[in-house]
Amino acid sequence: MSVHDAVHRGDVPPPIDLAGHMRELGRALLPALIVAVLVGAGVFYVRSELTDKQYAASIVAEIKPAQTLVPGDAFIEQMRAPFIELATDSDVLDQVLTEVDADMDATELASSVELSPGTSPALLTVTVTTGSQALSADLARAMVSAMASTSSANALRDSQERTDEGQSAIDAQQSRVDALPADDPSRPASLSELAELRTRQSELEATASGDQLVVLSNPEQSSAPVSPKPVSEALVAALAALIVAAELIVLLRGRLGRKPSRSWARRVSRKYGAHFDPATGDAIPPAVASRIAALERGDRPASRGARHAVPKGDSVVLLLVGEGAAFESAHGEGQATGDRRATAEFGLSEQWWQYTDVGEVETVVVLVSKRGRDKKAATAALRRLDHFDIPVHLVLQNKNSSRRVEQSAQPIAPEGQRHAS
Repeated sequence: MSVHDAVHRGDVPPPIDLAGHMRELGRALLPALIVAVLVGAGVFYVRSELTDKQYAASIVAEIKPAQTLVPGDAFIEQMRAPFIELATDSDVLDQVLTEVDADMDATELASSVELSPGTSPALLTVTVTTGSQALSADLARAMVSAMASTSSANALRDSQERTDEGQSAIDAQQSRVDALPADDPSRPASLSELAELRTRQSELEATASGDQLVVLSNPEQSSAPVSPKPVSEALVAALAALIVAAELIVLLRGRLGRKPSRSWARRVSRKYGAHFDPATGDAIPPAVASRIAALERGDRPASRGARHAVPKGDSVVLLLVGEGAAFESAHGEGQATGDRRATAEFGLSEQWWQYTDVGEVETVVVLVSKRGRDKKAATAALRRLDHFDIPVHLVLQNKNSSRRVEQSAQPIAPEGQRHAS
């Protein structure tokens, strides 16, 4: 068996270590919380002291239809639609600005007006938002009045032609009735037709002014500004800053710090094709540990790559030990009594290939510690190993590791004088 089979070589995506990432976020919580408090306080100050306050005033208006209401959402929306469109009409806006000195143009007024459905189909709520509560109330009243008068004027203009035509028909029929003798048998029918024309004319004149918009209620306006909302906005900004700051701190610690971290280990292992399993902890990966034991017993690897088809010597597991990292031998000094040596230890920056036959290296284990300050050297070692066709395991040990630290990263001659575990 070869540990090469257990190593991720880039063809299988590494698992996502959510628990480890959450722990890193927890370690970054305090500085991120400070950043969030500062951002929230800044937003609160800017929005409460340096931002103009906006006040809203609302008036509830009632639409009195000229014709009998027909149940249905479509008809209700058609009844409201003309007034909603009138709220953006330039003539209506100009008329409002003529009545109220608002120190704004029609475009600004249009953006300050909002029409929304009321609690019943015939109700329409007109809301105006400006920098003054009194000004908002005046503009809301003027807006309702201008929309009502403009709607009536438009309806009268549109119905004038039909009214004139109806009156002309009445006059013509009256003339025909007057020309008939009193005993003419067609006179009753003509009188009936004249009465019908007059009824139609009355109905037309009654609906000539169209739907009416009248003020139903003018509720008491709140003195609190509708904008800004410094408390809610500051809380949202602080929460966003907390998340962003925590993620950035974790990212920067993994890239700019001197000490190895879990995020750094995940990143470099993916980049250079090494196997990193956060669940392994401080120990040598089980696959490597079992292989070391097998090599110490003298077992030959079951399958080798083409590079190892004709072995030049005994297989060995190479250990590159970083600052503060620990490797404890499984057999202790009894190793020297007869068992063959299966591991060779070097420092991260040592040129191990000058002392060890690369063809004899079956796998490489890079051991680093979170308390060390050799992240740069470990990255360089992984970059060099990526050029060799050798499986690589990365082990990141915790700061509170209780394992014995082996001070044994010494150059070892190729004639079998490896520092064995």
